[in-house]
Amino acid sequence: MQAATILQTYLDEMGAAVMAEDFAAYRSGVVVPFHLVTHTESISIATEEDLQEGFASFCGMLKSQRVTDYIRLVDNAQLLAPDLITGRYVTHVIAGGMRVFDPFSSQISLRRTNGRWCAASITNSVAKSRWPLLMPSPARTDLRKGPEE
Repeated sequence: MQAATILQTYLDEMGAAVMAEDFAAYRSGVVVPFHLVTHTESISIATEEDLQEGFASFCGMLKSQRVTDYIRLVDNAQLLAPDLITGRYVTHVIAGGMRVFDPFSSQISLRRTNGRWCAASITNSVAKSRWPLLMPSPARTDLRKGPEE
């Protein structure tokens, strides 16, 4: 299976876990310690409790914004070793027909552990991002109107 297909499948599964607020499914796809690198911080999530706290916070933020679609699309991916993939993807957060936030790029490293691909680290382009992950100010672009000029 190609690296991009593996990564897209992984992102779709984890996105579904987030939207369903299913921590068990999410946890099965994340290595602890997990590393998050942002514009302002390098964070190591060292415990399952910290991971669960961040997950709950992120799910709560999505719910408060009435998010209907949490879409992450692979730009590229590369198999670095038989059990290591790195890739870049763009995240789209949508409520109905409107963007909740501007799309943003992330770089992810997946490690196959016990036959399962798991996130070991993510570097994202969200300014002022932290853990628990909170998103920037809303974009609120109405997608039903088409691109703005």
